[in-house]
Amino acid sequence: MNATDRFIKHALICFGIFFCFTLVAVFSPKIHIGFFGCLALLVSGTFFTTIGVMIGDAVRRFVRPDIILTSNAVETFQKKVFWMIGPQFIGWFIGLIACNGFMGNVLGYKGLF
Repeated sequence: MNATDRFIKHALICFGIFFCFTLVAVFSPKIHIGFFGCLALLVSGTFFTTIGVMIGDAVRRFVRPDIILTSNAVETFQKKVFWMIGPQFIGWFIGLIACNGFMGNVLGYKGLF
């Protein structure tokens, strides 16, 4: 899988997650950000988390170990799952923090997450 296909796959996953977040924001009685706030949440959330996931994937590809030494099957499973999705999730979470900062500090929508 080349870099363009990975980017599209990660962008679609991030868009789907933030589409669900936007639906929650639309129907939440505690969040009042209006149409453009919801649109900004969807676009900026997708952008920042996609960048975070791509950076996490690049880090994973660079630092992934060649062999994993473990003492039992559970430890092997835990390490394989971490190296499969861990760095991307960490990058996604950092992108979520960046999106929250952008929405709060630049656009003025406080208290979304």
